[in-house]
Amino acid sequence: MTQTILQPTATNPTQATNIMQQLIDSLTECYEFRHNVIMGYAETRPKNDPDASWSPVTEQVLNTMTIKLLKSGLNVWDRDVRRFINSTDLPDFNPVADYLSSVAGRWDGQDHIRALARTVPTDVPRRWPAWFHRWFLAMVAQWQGRDHSFGNAIVPLLISEQGMHKSTFCRLLLPEPLRSWGYTDNCTLADERQIHLMMSQMLLINLDEFNRISPQKQSGLLKNIVQLPSVKVRRPYSSHTEEIPRLASFIATTNMSRILADPTGSRRFIGVQITGPIHIPRSINHEQLYAQALAELDHGIRYWFTDTETKSIMQHNRKYHITSDAEGFFLEHFELTTDETLGQWMSAASIIESLHKKARGSFRAPTVYMMGRTLSCLPGIVRQHTHYGERYLVRAK
Repeated sequence: MTQTILQPTATNPTQATNIMQQLIDSLTECYEFRHNVIMGYAETRPKNDPDASWSPVTEQVLNTMTIKLLKSGLNVWDRDVRRFINSTDLPDFNPVADYLSSVAGRWDGQDHIRALARTVPTDVPRRWPAWFHRWFLAMVAQWQGRDHSFGNAIVPLLISEQGMHKSTFCRLLLPEPLRSWGYTDNCTLADERQIHLMMSQMLLINLDEFNRISPQKQSGLLKNIVQLPSVKVRRPYSSHTEEIPRLASFIATTNMSRILADPTGSRRFIGVQITGPIHIPRSINHEQLYAQALAELDHGIRYWFTDTETKSIMQHNRKYHITSDAEGFFLEHFELTTDETLGQWMSAASIIESLHKKARGSFRAPTVYMMGRTLSCLPGIVRQHTHYGERYLVRAK
Protein backbone atom coordinates (compact mmCIF):
# COMPACT_ATOMS: atom_id res chain seq x y z
CA MET A 1 0.00 0.00 0.00
CA THR A 2 1.44 3.32 -1.03
CA GLN A 3 1.61 5.87 1.79
CA THR A 4 0.61 9.39 0.87
CA ILE A 5 2.82 12.07 2.37
CA LEU A 6 1.02 15.37 2.86
CA GLN A 7 3.13 18.37 1.93
CA PRO A 8 2.44 21.74 3.62
CA THR A 9 0.46 24.04 1.37
CA ALA A 10 2.54 26.94 0.12
CA THR A 11 1.23 30.34 1.09
CA ASN A 12 0.07 32.44 -1.80
CA PRO A 13 2.33 35.53 -1.75
CA THR A 14 -0.41 37.76 -3.08
CA GLN A 15 -2.85 36.45 -0.49
CA ALA A 16 -0.31 36.92 2.33
CA THR A 17 0.35 40.47 1.19
CA ASN A 18 -3.35 41.23 1.12
CA ILE A 19 -3.87 39.81 4.60
CA MET A 20 -0.96 41.86 5.98
CA GLN A 21 -2.33 45.01 4.35
CA GLN A 22 -5.75 44.31 5.84
CA LEU A 23 -4.10 43.81 9.23
CA ILE A 24 -2.27 47.15 8.96
CA ASP A 25 -5.40 48.95 7.73
CA SER A 26 -7.51 47.51 10.56
CA LEU A 27 -4.96 48.40 13.26
CA THR A 28 -4.23 51.92 12.01
CA GLU A 29 -7.95 52.58 11.68
CA CYS A 30 -8.34 52.08 15.44
CA TYR A 31 -4.91 52.98 16.85
CA GLU A 32 -1.97 55.31 16.44
CA PHE A 33 1.52 53.83 16.72
CA ARG A 34 5.03 55.13 17.21
CA HIS A 35 8.43 53.75 18.18
CA ASN A 36 9.84 55.38 21.33
CA VAL A 37 13.57 55.50 20.63
CA ILE A 38 14.41 56.32 24.27
CA MET A 39 12.51 53.44 25.82
CA GLY A 40 13.17 51.11 22.90
CA TYR A 41 9.62 49.87 22.36
CA ALA A 42 6.45 50.62 20.39
CA GLU A 43 3.70 52.75 21.90
CA THR A 44 0.05 53.10 21.00
CA ARG A 45 -3.08 55.10 21.81
CA PRO A 46 -6.66 55.15 20.46
CA LYS A 47 -6.99 56.97 17.18
CA ASN A 48 -8.71 60.36 16.99
CA ASP A 49 -8.17 60.94 20.70
CA PRO A 50 -5.19 63.33 21.05
CA ASP A 51 -5.80 63.63 24.80
CA ALA A 52 -5.31 59.90 25.35
CA SER A 53 -2.02 58.75 26.86
CA TRP A 54 0.49 56.71 24.93
CA SER A 55 1.22 53.30 26.43
CA PRO A 56 3.71 50.50 25.58
CA VAL A 57 2.57 47.69 23.30
CA THR A 58 3.06 44.92 25.83
CA GLU A 59 2.31 41.24 25.19
CA GLN A 60 -1.10 41.74 26.79
CA VAL A 61 -1.90 44.66 24.48
CA LEU A 62 -0.61 42.74 21.44
CA ASN A 63 -2.75 39.72 22.28
CA THR A 64 -5.82 41.93 22.73
CA MET A 65 -5.25 43.43 19.27
CA THR A 66 -4.87 39.96 17.75
CA ILE A 67 -8.12 38.75 19.32
CA LYS A 68 -10.00 41.78 17.99
CA LEU A 69 -8.65 41.12 14.49
CA LEU A 70 -9.69 37.47 14.68
CA LYS A 71 -13.17 38.43 15.86
CA SER A 72 -13.46 40.79 12.91
CA GLY A 73 -12.93 37.82 10.60
CA LEU A 74 -9.30 38.43 9.70
CA ASN A 75 -7.29 35.18 9.87
CA VAL A 76 -4.02 36.36 11.42
CA TRP A 77 -1.56 35.24 14.07
CA ASP A 78 -0.06 37.23 16.89
CA ARG A 79 3.31 36.97 15.12
CA ASP A 80 1.76 38.89 12.20
CA VAL A 81 0.75 41.70 14.54
CA ARG A 82 4.18 41.61 16.20
CA ARG A 83 5.86 41.78 12.80
CA PHE A 84 4.08 45.06 12.07
CA ILE A 85 4.61 46.49 15.58
CA ASN A 86 8.36 45.83 15.39
CA SER A 87 8.82 47.13 11.86
CA THR A 88 10.23 50.39 10.52
CA ASP A 89 6.73 51.27 9.33
CA LEU A 90 6.22 52.87 12.74
CA PRO A 91 7.50 56.46 12.94
CA ASP A 92 10.30 57.10 15.44
CA PHE A 93 9.54 59.36 18.40
CA ASN A 94 12.14 60.89 20.71
CA PRO A 95 10.36 62.53 23.67
CA VAL A 96 13.47 64.49 24.69
CA ALA A 97 14.13 65.91 21.24
CA ASP A 98 10.41 66.61 20.85
CA TYR A 99 10.28 68.67 24.05
CA LEU A 100 13.53 70.55 23.42
CA SER A 101 12.49 71.43 19.88
CA SER A 102 9.24 72.86 21.27
CA VAL A 103 11.14 75.38 23.43
CA ALA A 104 14.14 76.08 21.18
CA GLY A 105 14.47 79.70 20.11
CA ARG A 106 12.08 81.03 22.77
CA TRP A 107 14.58 82.33 25.34
CA ASP A 108 13.77 85.84 26.52
CA GLY A 109 17.40 86.57 27.43
CA GLN A 110 16.90 86.50 31.21
CA ASP A 111 19.03 84.24 33.45
CA HIS A 112 16.36 81.80 34.61
CA ILE A 113 18.78 79.01 35.54
CA ARG A 114 20.74 81.00 38.13
CA ALA A 115 17.49 82.53 39.38
CA LEU A 116 16.17 79.04 40.10
CA ALA A 117 19.43 78.17 41.86
CA ARG A 118 18.99 81.20 44.16
CA THR A 119 15.74 79.75 45.48
CA VAL A 120 18.02 77.30 47.30
CA PRO A 121 19.61 79.10 50.28
CA THR A 122 23.12 77.71 50.79
CA ASP A 123 26.30 78.39 52.71
CA VAL A 124 27.94 79.48 49.43
CA PRO A 125 25.37 81.91 47.95
CA ARG A 126 27.88 83.50 45.55
CA ARG A 127 29.26 80.24 44.15
CA TRP A 128 26.24 77.94 44.11
CA PRO A 129 24.29 79.67 41.26
CA ALA A 130 27.32 79.41 38.93
CA TRP A 131 27.92 75.76 39.90
CA PHE A 132 24.26 74.88 39.38
CA HIS A 133 24.17 76.72 36.05
CA ARG A 134 27.18 74.78 34.77
CA TRP A 135 25.68 71.45 35.91
CA PHE A 136 22.27 72.28 34.37
CA LEU A 137 23.90 72.94 31.00
CA ALA A 138 25.80 69.65 31.31
CA MET A 139 22.52 67.82 32.00
CA VAL A 140 20.91 69.15 28.81
CA ALA A 141 24.11 68.53 26.84
CA GLN A 142 23.98 64.92 28.08
CA TRP A 143 20.44 64.52 26.73
CA GLN A 144 21.52 65.86 23.35
CA GLY A 145 24.60 63.65 23.16
CA ARG A 146 26.94 66.59 22.60
CA ASP A 147 29.93 64.71 24.03
CA HIS A 148 30.42 61.06 23.09
CA SER A 149 33.63 60.68 25.11
CA PHE A 150 32.57 61.86 28.58
CA GLY A 151 29.41 61.68 30.65
CA ASN A 152 28.15 64.38 33.01
CA ALA A 153 30.29 63.35 35.97
CA ILE A 154 29.23 66.13 38.39
CA VAL A 155 26.60 65.47 41.07
CA PRO A 156 25.08 68.32 43.11
CA LEU A 157 24.73 67.10 46.70
CA LEU A 158 22.10 68.99 48.72
CA ILE A 159 22.75 68.68 52.46
CA SER A 160 20.31 69.70 55.20
CA GLU A 161 18.01 68.43 57.90
CA GLN A 162 14.66 67.02 56.83
CA GLY A 163 11.81 69.25 55.72
CA MET A 164 13.78 71.69 53.53
CA HIS A 165 12.09 70.51 50.28
CA LYS A 166 15.27 69.10 48.74
CA SER A 167 13.56 66.16 47.05
CA THR A 168 10.72 68.35 45.76
CA PHE A 169 13.23 70.75 44.23
CA CYS A 170 15.03 67.89 42.48
CA ARG A 171 11.81 66.44 41.10
CA LEU A 172 10.57 69.79 39.78
CA LEU A 173 13.73 70.39 37.77
CA LEU A 174 12.10 68.44 34.93
CA PRO A 175 8.97 69.65 33.12
CA GLU A 176 5.91 67.44 33.42
CA PRO A 177 6.19 65.88 29.92
CA LEU A 178 9.64 64.58 30.85
CA ARG A 179 9.22 64.17 34.62
CA SER A 180 6.41 61.63 34.37
CA TRP A 181 8.81 59.01 32.99
CA GLY A 182 12.30 60.55 33.09
CA TYR A 183 12.80 61.19 36.82
CA THR A 184 13.43 58.69 39.59
CA ASP A 185 14.56 58.81 43.21
CA ASN A 186 14.45 55.05 43.55
CA CYS A 187 18.01 53.98 42.74
CA THR A 188 19.69 51.73 45.30
CA LEU A 189 22.89 50.81 43.39
CA ALA A 190 22.19 47.19 44.27
CA ASP A 191 21.97 45.92 40.68
CA GLU A 192 24.48 47.39 38.23
CA ARG A 193 22.53 46.15 35.19
CA GLN A 194 19.40 47.89 36.43
CA ILE A 195 21.38 51.10 37.03
CA HIS A 196 22.69 51.01 33.47
CA LEU A 197 19.15 50.57 32.16
CA MET A 198 18.02 53.58 34.23
CA MET A 199 20.91 55.62 32.88
CA SER A 200 19.80 54.84 29.32
CA GLN A 201 16.13 55.73 29.89
CA MET A 202 15.97 58.23 32.77
CA LEU A 203 16.90 61.90 32.43
CA LEU A 204 17.58 62.73 36.08
CA ILE A 205 18.37 60.25 38.85
CA ASN A 206 18.12 61.54 42.41
CA LEU A 207 20.35 59.59 44.79
CA ASP A 208 17.94 60.31 47.62
CA GLU A 209 19.27 59.70 51.15
CA PHE A 210 22.82 59.57 49.84
CA ASN A 211 24.04 58.55 53.30
CA ARG A 212 22.68 55.06 52.65
CA ILE A 213 25.35 54.48 50.02
CA SER A 214 28.27 52.69 51.63
CA PRO A 215 31.82 54.09 51.40
CA GLN A 216 32.74 51.07 49.28
CA LYS A 217 29.95 51.85 46.79
CA GLN A 218 30.96 55.52 46.73
CA SER A 219 34.58 54.81 45.84
CA GLY A 220 33.74 51.90 43.53
CA LEU A 221 30.51 51.54 41.58
CA LEU A 222 29.22 55.11 41.94
CA LYS A 223 32.55 56.67 41.04
CA ASN A 224 32.57 54.59 37.86
CA ILE A 225 29.00 55.01 36.63
CA VAL A 226 28.77 58.81 36.99
CA GLN A 227 31.48 59.27 34.35
CA LEU A 228 30.23 56.75 31.77
CA PRO A 229 29.35 58.23 28.35
CA SER A 230 27.46 55.08 27.29
CA VAL A 231 26.02 51.94 28.87
CA LYS A 232 25.41 48.35 27.82
CA VAL A 233 21.82 47.29 28.41
CA ARG A 234 19.10 44.94 27.30
CA ARG A 235 16.01 47.00 26.72
CA PRO A 236 12.49 45.84 27.64
CA TYR A 237 11.00 43.48 25.05
CA SER A 238 14.45 43.02 23.46
CA SER A 239 16.42 39.79 23.23
CA HIS A 240 19.93 41.22 22.91
CA THR A 241 22.32 43.56 24.71
CA GLU A 242 23.35 46.79 23.02
CA GLU A 243 25.59 49.73 23.82
CA ILE A 244 23.63 52.97 23.80
CA PRO A 245 24.35 56.55 24.84
CA ARG A 246 23.76 57.43 28.46
CA LEU A 247 21.00 59.98 29.08
CA ALA A 248 20.77 60.41 32.84
CA SER A 249 22.52 62.93 35.02
CA PHE A 250 22.66 62.62 38.80
CA ILE A 251 21.70 64.78 41.76
CA ALA A 252 21.74 63.74 45.42
CA THR A 253 20.26 64.67 48.81
CA THR A 254 21.18 63.80 52.37
CA ASN A 255 20.65 64.98 55.94
CA MET A 256 24.20 64.15 57.05
CA SER A 257 27.09 66.58 56.61
CA ARG A 258 30.00 64.14 56.98
CA ILE A 259 29.10 62.09 53.94
CA LEU A 260 31.89 61.87 51.33
CA ALA A 261 34.00 58.78 51.94
CA ASP A 262 36.41 58.96 48.98
CA PRO A 263 38.69 62.05 49.06
CA THR A 264 39.73 61.67 45.42
CA GLY A 265 36.13 61.02 44.39
CA SER A 266 34.89 64.26 45.96
CA ARG A 267 35.70 66.02 42.69
CA ARG A 268 32.53 64.42 41.34
CA PHE A 269 30.27 66.22 43.84
CA ILE A 270 29.14 69.76 44.51
CA GLY A 271 28.30 69.62 48.20
CA VAL A 272 26.19 72.53 49.48
CA GLN A 273 24.72 73.04 52.93
CA ILE A 274 21.08 74.14 52.74
CA THR A 275 20.61 76.92 55.31
CA GLY A 276 16.83 77.20 55.13
CA PRO A 277 13.72 75.94 53.35
CA ILE A 278 13.97 76.01 49.56
CA HIS A 279 11.65 78.68 48.15
CA ILE A 280 10.11 76.65 45.34
CA PRO A 281 8.07 78.86 42.98
CA ARG A 282 4.43 77.96 42.54
CA SER A 283 5.04 77.63 38.84
CA ILE A 284 8.54 77.00 37.45
CA ASN A 285 8.98 78.38 33.95
CA HIS A 286 10.47 75.26 32.42
CA GLU A 287 10.12 76.62 28.91
CA GLN A 288 12.52 79.47 29.69
CA LEU A 289 14.89 77.26 31.70
CA TYR A 290 15.43 74.88 28.81
CA ALA A 291 15.23 77.53 26.11
CA GLN A 292 18.09 79.33 27.92
CA ALA A 293 20.12 76.12 28.19
CA LEU A 294 19.71 75.38 24.47
CA ALA A 295 20.58 78.91 23.42
CA GLU A 296 23.70 79.00 25.59
CA LEU A 297 24.87 75.57 24.46
CA ASP A 298 24.38 76.54 20.82
CA HIS A 299 26.48 79.66 21.44
CA GLY A 300 29.32 77.60 22.90
CA ILE A 301 28.86 78.36 26.58
CA ARG A 302 31.00 75.89 28.53
CA TYR A 303 29.13 73.06 30.25
CA TRP A 304 32.11 71.38 31.92
CA PHE A 305 34.23 72.39 34.92
CA THR A 306 37.84 73.45 34.43
CA ASP A 307 40.65 71.93 36.48
CA THR A 308 40.82 75.14 38.53
CA GLU A 309 37.09 75.01 39.25
CA THR A 310 37.33 71.34 40.14
CA LYS A 311 40.15 71.98 42.62
CA SER A 312 38.10 74.76 44.19
CA ILE A 313 35.10 72.42 44.54
CA MET A 314 37.29 69.72 46.09
CA GLN A 315 38.64 72.22 48.60
CA HIS A 316 35.09 73.28 49.43
CA ASN A 317 34.03 69.64 49.85
CA ARG A 318 36.65 69.03 52.55
CA LYS A 319 34.09 69.88 55.23
CA TYR A 320 31.88 67.01 54.05
CA HIS A 321 34.52 64.28 54.14
CA ILE A 322 34.30 61.36 56.50
CA THR A 323 37.55 61.55 58.46
CA SER A 324 39.33 58.21 58.27
CA ASP A 325 41.25 56.70 61.18
CA ALA A 326 44.46 57.20 59.21
CA GLU A 327 43.78 60.91 58.69
CA GLY A 328 42.67 61.38 62.28
CA PHE A 329 45.80 59.76 63.71
CA PHE A 330 48.02 61.68 61.32
CA LEU A 331 46.55 65.08 62.24
CA GLU A 332 46.77 64.16 65.92
CA HIS A 333 50.53 63.54 65.75
CA PHE A 334 51.68 65.58 62.74
CA GLU A 335 51.08 68.95 61.21
CA LEU A 336 51.75 70.31 57.74
CA THR A 337 54.48 72.81 56.97
CA THR A 338 56.03 74.50 53.96
CA ASP A 339 59.35 75.16 55.68
CA GLU A 340 61.96 72.41 55.22
CA THR A 341 63.89 73.69 58.23
CA LEU A 342 60.91 72.97 60.49
CA GLY A 343 59.75 69.69 58.99
CA GLN A 344 61.09 66.57 57.39
CA TRP A 345 60.43 64.63 54.20
CA MET A 346 58.73 61.32 54.97
CA SER A 347 57.22 58.55 52.88
CA ALA A 348 53.76 57.11 53.54
CA ALA A 349 55.40 53.93 54.88
CA SER A 350 57.59 55.82 57.33
CA ILE A 351 54.61 57.87 58.52
CA ILE A 352 52.67 54.65 59.17
CA GLU A 353 55.60 53.25 61.14
CA SER A 354 55.86 56.45 63.19
CA LEU A 355 52.12 56.44 63.95
CA HIS A 356 52.38 52.84 65.11
CA LYS A 357 54.96 53.86 67.68
CA LYS A 358 53.11 56.97 68.80
CA ALA A 359 49.72 55.20 69.09
CA ARG A 360 51.24 52.27 70.98
CA GLY A 361 49.29 49.60 69.15
CA SER A 362 45.90 51.36 69.02
CA PHE A 363 46.43 52.42 65.39
CA ARG A 364 44.93 50.20 62.70
CA ALA A 365 47.39 50.70 59.89
CA PRO A 366 46.08 51.34 56.36
CA THR A 367 47.97 50.13 53.34
CA VAL A 368 50.78 52.34 52.08
CA TYR A 369 48.63 53.11 49.02
CA MET A 370 45.65 54.24 51.13
CA MET A 371 47.88 56.31 53.40
CA GLY A 372 49.39 57.97 50.34
CA ARG A 373 45.92 58.81 49.00
CA THR A 374 44.92 60.25 52.38
CA LEU A 375 48.03 62.43 52.57
CA SER A 376 47.75 63.62 48.96
CA CYS A 377 44.22 64.90 49.57
CA LEU A 378 45.15 67.02 52.60
CA PRO A 379 44.84 70.69 51.64
CA GLY A 380 48.16 72.51 51.72
CA ILE A 381 50.40 69.46 51.93
CA VAL A 382 53.78 69.78 50.22
CA ARG A 383 55.03 66.68 48.43
CA GLN A 384 57.72 65.70 45.98
CA HIS A 385 58.22 62.76 43.69
CA THR A 386 61.52 60.94 44.13
CA HIS A 387 63.12 57.86 42.66
CA TYR A 388 61.77 55.95 45.68
CA GLY A 389 58.25 57.32 45.47
CA GLU A 390 56.29 60.20 46.99
CA ARG A 391 57.68 62.12 49.97
CA TYR A 392 55.66 64.47 52.15
CA LEU A 393 56.88 67.50 54.12
CA VAL A 394 55.49 67.10 57.64
CA ARG A 395 56.31 68.17 61.17
CA ALA A 396 55.87 65.98 64.24
CA LYS A 397 53.82 67.53 67.02
